[in-house]
Amino acid sequence: MGDTLEALRRLQTVEVQLAELRRDREAKERRIEHQRRLVRRADENLQQNEHTILNRQMRLDAFQLDVSSREQLIDKHRQALNSAKTNKEYAGILTALNTEKADNAKLETEMLQLMEEIQALKEEDSVISTNREALQAEVAKAEAALSVFEKQSRRKNETLLAQRDACSESLEPTTLSTFSRVAEHHDGEALVPAIKIHPKRDDYVCSGCNMTLTMEVISMLQSQGTIQVCKVCERILFLEPV
Repeated sequence: MGDTLEALRRLQTVEVQLAELRRDREAKERRIEHQRRLVRRADENLQQNEHTILNRQMRLDAFQLDVSSREQLIDKHRQALNSAKTNKEYAGILTALNTEKADNAKLETEMLQLMEEIQALKEEDSVISTNREALQAEVAKAEAALSVFEKQSRRKNETLLAQRDACSESLEPTTLSTFSRVAEHHDGEALVPAIKIHPKRDDYVCSGCNMTLTMEVISMLQSQGTIQVCKVCERILFLEPV
């Protein structure tokens, strides 16, 4: 069991380094994806603003046509005032004229509001576009960082994989299978010491999860008979030399 434990320790040293390389690569990949999400969000905002501007512009065009039509009616009413033959006829035409003018004033107010909204949206688009360029630059920077990392870590990764194969050669298939399964779940840390927490009592815990260990497990570890795992975190246990 002593040789097996030593082989597992060497294997763990390699696995922890491999796990660190994976974490570094995954962190860089997450950063790229995060920046890409921000770019996509900027694109969505630009698209939404474009759609809103189009709708506002269509309404503005419709209002302009309406105003133009009403101005023609106002001109006709003004001409009709000059040819009115009775006071009643004159008053009726004047009322119609004032109504058209009041409606036109309301339309012009709405048109002004629409133009202000369109201008505000265009200004917002300018800010979003500027930010998007900065975000796209961050994407390129993050992608370059990942590329550099992969080139720099490739040789180290290959060396570690070769070391892992060498460390695994002396291990039994069942032991190696247990180690690999646990290492995958704990970033390479498949092996942890059982720690005595009281100097005068045989109280031990798993240093990986702090779960109390039974004396049966400790006895098996002391005898170095078989591989023992924590029932909670499933890490492989060992006792440090006294």
